[in-house]
Amino acid sequence: MAQSTPTHVIDVESEISCPADKMYDLLKNQLTQLPVIFPEIYKNAQVLEGDGKSLGSVRRWTYVIHHTSDEILVVDEKLTEVDDEKRALTLSAVGGDLLKTHKRFDVRVVVNQKGTGSVVKTHIIFEKVDENDPHPDPYLEIFDNIHKKFEQHFHK
Repeated sequence: MAQSTPTHVIDVESEISCPADKMYDLLKNQLTQLPVIFPEIYKNAQVLEGDGKSLGSVRRWTYVIHHTSDEILVVDEKLTEVDDEKRALTLSAVGGDLLKTHKRFDVRVVVNQKGTGSVVKTHIIFEKVDENDPHPDPYLEIFDNIHKKFEQHFHK
């Protein structure tokens, strides 16, 4: 009988000097601009299904995680939650390299107003194929950097 691996949750919180509504709009509606805004990590973004912004849309990302290797990776992710009132989005891996080492890999982002800026909370919910597979810590840094890059983009 195959042994089940536990579900893990890791979090990163970023304070951004961008209003919450604007930051949420950037994350929801302009995420496919990452290869332009953050080319050192994101090499390409394609919309495979839907409009790339609404529930059920599927996007393919081509990216590199430099401190693990310079290998080009691909992930297909589906937008599985859009809650405009709570400014929350959930993206779920449905194909690609992440699913070689993870049975489940979801990213939930919630943007809250804080003063004139915002706090972006990113939760990575994952289950490894095998407990010896690598922990997705590099993704925390990437998501924190995405928030900061969008902040810079907002202030241009």
